[in-house]
Amino acid sequence: MEDSAEEGYSHIPPELMAEKLLARKVREEGDRDAFETLFRTYYKRLHGFAFTYVRQVETAEDIIQSVFLKIWIDRECWNPQGTVQSYLFTAVRNEALNILRHKQVVIETEIDVIQRFRELNNPVQSYEQSDLKVFQNQVQKGIDLLPCRCRQIYLLNRRSGLTYTEIAEYLGISINTVNTQMGRALQFLRDHLSKYLPAFIASGISRLLF
Repeated sequence: MEDSAEEGYSHIPPELMAEKLLARKVREEGDRDAFETLFRTYYKRLHGFAFTYVRQVETAEDIIQSVFLKIWIDRECWNPQGTVQSYLFTAVRNEALNILRHKQVVIETEIDVIQRFRELNNPVQSYEQSDLKVFQNQVQKGIDLLPCRCRQIYLLNRRSGLTYTEIAEYLGISINTVNTQMGRALQFLRDHLSKYLPAFIASGISRLLF
Protein backbone atom coordinates (compact mmCIF):
# COMPACT_ATOMS: atom_id res chain seq x y z
CA MET A 1 0.00 0.00 0.00
CA GLU A 2 2.81 2.36 0.91
CA ASP A 3 4.73 1.51 -2.28
CA SER A 4 1.72 2.06 -4.54
CA ALA A 5 1.01 5.43 -2.92
CA GLU A 6 4.58 6.56 -3.47
CA GLU A 7 4.51 5.32 -7.07
CA GLY A 8 1.52 7.60 -7.63
CA TYR A 9 3.76 10.55 -6.84
CA SER A 10 6.68 9.40 -9.02
CA HIS A 11 6.14 12.15 -11.59
CA ILE A 12 6.34 14.88 -8.95
CA PRO A 13 9.66 16.63 -8.09
CA PRO A 14 11.24 15.22 -4.89
CA GLU A 15 10.56 18.27 -2.72
CA LEU A 16 6.91 18.38 -3.76
CA MET A 17 6.56 14.63 -3.34
CA ALA A 18 7.83 14.97 0.23
CA GLU A 19 5.14 17.56 0.96
CA LYS A 20 2.47 15.39 -0.64
CA LEU A 21 3.51 12.50 1.58
CA LEU A 22 3.45 14.73 4.65
CA ALA A 23 -0.04 15.91 3.72
CA ARG A 24 -1.15 12.32 3.26
CA LYS A 25 0.22 11.37 6.68
CA VAL A 26 -1.68 14.26 8.24
CA ARG A 27 -4.88 13.27 6.45
CA GLU A 28 -4.79 9.49 6.79
CA GLU A 29 -2.83 8.98 10.00
CA GLY A 30 -3.33 12.21 11.94
CA ASP A 31 0.47 12.38 12.12
CA ARG A 32 1.38 15.29 14.40
CA ASP A 33 5.06 15.18 13.44
CA ALA A 34 4.17 15.55 9.77
CA PHE A 35 1.80 18.39 10.62
CA GLU A 36 4.46 20.20 12.67
CA THR A 37 7.00 19.73 9.87
CA LEU A 38 4.70 21.50 7.44
CA PHE A 39 4.06 24.23 10.00
CA ARG A 40 7.76 24.85 10.67
CA THR A 41 8.64 24.67 6.97
CA TYR A 42 6.22 27.39 5.94
CA TYR A 43 5.64 29.47 9.06
CA LYS A 44 8.19 32.22 8.39
CA ARG A 45 7.24 32.70 4.74
CA LEU A 46 3.53 32.59 5.46
CA HIS A 47 3.91 35.06 8.32
CA GLY A 48 5.74 37.51 6.08
CA PHE A 49 3.10 37.05 3.40
CA ALA A 50 0.23 37.67 5.86
CA PHE A 51 2.02 40.73 7.23
CA THR A 52 2.00 42.36 3.77
CA TYR A 53 -1.79 42.42 4.05
CA VAL A 54 -2.54 43.20 7.70
CA ARG A 55 0.63 45.12 8.70
CA GLN A 56 0.49 43.75 12.24
CA VAL A 57 2.83 41.08 13.58
CA GLU A 58 0.33 39.63 16.06
CA THR A 59 -2.51 39.57 13.54
CA ALA A 60 -0.27 37.83 11.01
CA GLU A 61 0.57 35.21 13.65
CA ASP A 62 -3.14 34.70 14.39
CA ILE A 63 -3.82 34.18 10.69
CA ILE A 64 -1.20 31.44 10.36
CA GLN A 65 -2.42 29.71 13.50
CA SER A 66 -6.01 29.92 12.30
CA VAL A 67 -5.17 28.40 8.90
CA PHE A 68 -3.24 25.49 10.42
CA LEU A 69 -5.87 24.95 13.11
CA LYS A 70 -8.54 24.56 10.43
CA ILE A 71 -6.31 22.10 8.57
CA TRP A 72 -5.83 20.00 11.69
CA ILE A 73 -9.52 20.03 12.60
CA ASP A 74 -10.52 18.99 9.07
CA ARG A 75 -7.42 16.85 8.49
CA GLU A 76 -9.36 13.77 7.44
CA CYS A 77 -10.74 15.71 4.46
CA TRP A 78 -7.63 17.80 3.77
CA ASN A 79 -6.39 16.88 0.32
CA PRO A 80 -4.85 19.87 -1.53
CA GLN A 81 -5.37 19.44 -5.28
CA GLY A 82 -2.36 21.55 -6.20
CA THR A 83 0.83 21.93 -4.22
CA VAL A 84 0.76 22.26 -0.45
CA GLN A 85 2.57 25.58 -0.80
CA SER A 86 -0.07 26.97 -3.16
CA TYR A 87 -2.85 25.81 -0.83
CA LEU A 88 -1.27 27.42 2.24
CA PHE A 89 -0.56 30.77 0.61
CA THR A 90 -4.08 30.91 -0.82
CA ALA A 91 -5.61 30.05 2.55
CA VAL A 92 -3.53 32.73 4.29
CA ARG A 93 -4.47 35.32 1.69
CA ASN A 94 -8.18 34.54 2.06
CA GLU A 95 -7.98 34.68 5.85
CA ALA A 96 -6.16 38.04 5.70
CA LEU A 97 -8.72 39.48 3.29
CA ASN A 98 -11.56 38.33 5.55
CA ILE A 99 -9.95 40.14 8.48
CA LEU A 100 -9.46 43.30 6.44
CA ARG A 101 -13.09 43.20 5.28
CA HIS A 102 -14.25 42.77 8.86
CA LYS A 103 -12.13 45.67 10.08
CA GLN A 104 -13.51 47.90 7.33
CA VAL A 105 -17.07 46.96 8.24
CA VAL A 106 -16.39 47.73 11.92
CA ILE A 107 -14.82 51.11 11.10
CA GLU A 108 -17.65 52.11 8.77
CA THR A 109 -20.26 50.94 11.27
CA GLU A 110 -18.71 52.91 14.13
CA ILE A 111 -18.57 56.04 11.97
CA ASP A 112 -22.21 55.60 10.94
CA VAL A 113 -23.35 55.00 14.52
CA ILE A 114 -21.56 58.11 15.80
CA GLN A 115 -23.00 60.16 12.96
CA ARG A 116 -26.49 58.88 13.68
CA PHE A 117 -26.16 59.86 17.33
CA ARG A 118 -25.09 63.34 16.26
CA GLU A 119 -28.05 63.64 13.91
CA LEU A 120 -30.46 62.54 16.61
CA ASN A 121 -28.89 64.80 19.20
CA ASN A 122 -30.83 67.92 20.21
CA PRO A 123 -30.71 70.58 22.97
CA VAL A 124 -33.26 68.68 25.06
CA GLN A 125 -31.54 65.31 25.06
CA SER A 126 -27.82 64.65 24.58
CA TYR A 127 -25.97 61.38 24.19
CA GLU A 128 -22.50 60.80 25.52
CA GLN A 129 -19.90 58.15 24.74
CA SER A 130 -21.39 56.04 27.52
CA ASP A 131 -24.65 55.82 25.57
CA LEU A 132 -22.81 54.41 22.58
CA LYS A 133 -21.08 51.89 24.87
CA VAL A 134 -24.44 50.78 26.25
CA PHE A 135 -25.72 50.32 22.73
CA GLN A 136 -22.68 48.27 21.67
CA ASN A 137 -22.94 46.08 24.79
CA GLN A 138 -26.60 45.37 24.14
CA VAL A 139 -25.93 44.49 20.52
CA GLN A 140 -23.32 41.94 21.66
CA LYS A 141 -25.67 40.54 24.30
CA GLY A 142 -28.35 40.14 21.65
CA ILE A 143 -25.92 38.28 19.39
CA ASP A 144 -24.95 35.98 22.28
CA LEU A 145 -28.64 35.14 22.82
CA LEU A 146 -29.18 33.97 19.24
CA PRO A 147 -29.59 30.21 18.64
CA CYS A 148 -26.29 28.58 17.69
CA ARG A 149 -26.82 28.19 13.91
CA CYS A 150 -28.53 31.57 13.68
CA ARG A 151 -25.63 33.26 15.49
CA GLN A 152 -23.07 31.44 13.35
CA ILE A 153 -24.66 32.62 10.11
CA TYR A 154 -25.06 36.18 11.39
CA LEU A 155 -21.39 36.40 12.43
CA LEU A 156 -20.13 34.87 9.19
CA ASN A 157 -22.00 37.57 7.30
CA ARG A 158 -21.62 40.63 9.52
CA ARG A 159 -18.24 39.95 11.16
CA SER A 160 -16.41 37.81 8.58
CA GLY A 161 -17.85 39.50 5.52
CA LEU A 162 -19.04 36.32 3.76
CA THR A 163 -21.87 36.57 1.25
CA TYR A 164 -24.99 34.43 1.64
CA THR A 165 -23.74 32.18 -1.16
CA GLU A 166 -20.34 31.77 0.52
CA ILE A 167 -22.00 30.97 3.85
CA ALA A 168 -24.22 28.36 2.20
CA GLU A 169 -21.19 26.70 0.60
CA TYR A 170 -19.11 26.90 3.79
CA LEU A 171 -21.81 25.35 5.99
CA GLY A 172 -23.18 22.97 3.36
CA ILE A 173 -26.73 24.37 3.55
CA SER A 174 -29.09 26.06 1.08
CA ILE A 175 -29.16 29.79 0.42
CA ASN A 176 -32.82 29.76 1.48
CA THR A 177 -31.75 28.47 4.89
CA VAL A 178 -29.17 31.26 5.16
CA ASN A 179 -31.82 33.84 4.20
CA THR A 180 -34.29 32.48 6.73
CA GLN A 181 -31.76 32.33 9.58
CA MET A 182 -30.44 35.82 8.82
CA GLY A 183 -34.00 37.18 8.80
CA ARG A 184 -34.63 35.65 12.21
CA ALA A 185 -31.35 36.99 13.57
CA LEU A 186 -32.00 40.53 12.34
CA GLN A 187 -35.55 40.60 13.67
CA PHE A 188 -34.45 39.26 17.05
CA LEU A 189 -31.69 41.87 17.33
CA ARG A 190 -34.05 44.71 16.41
CA ASP A 191 -36.54 43.54 19.03
CA HIS A 192 -33.78 43.09 21.61
CA LEU A 193 -32.35 46.55 20.96
CA SER A 194 -35.74 48.26 21.25
CA LYS A 195 -35.97 47.07 24.86
CA TYR A 196 -32.89 49.01 25.91
CA LEU A 197 -32.92 52.23 23.89
CA PRO A 198 -35.63 54.77 23.09
CA ALA A 199 -37.65 53.65 20.09
CA PHE A 200 -36.61 56.48 17.76
CA ILE A 201 -32.90 55.81 18.44
CA ALA A 202 -33.26 52.04 18.15
CA SER A 203 -35.09 52.27 14.84
CA GLY A 204 -32.59 54.75 13.40
CA ILE A 205 -29.41 53.00 14.42
CA SER A 206 -30.67 49.45 13.90
CA ARG A 207 -31.13 50.25 10.22
CA LEU A 208 -27.41 50.95 10.05
CA LEU A 209 -26.26 47.77 11.78
CA PHE A 210 -28.98 45.32 10.88
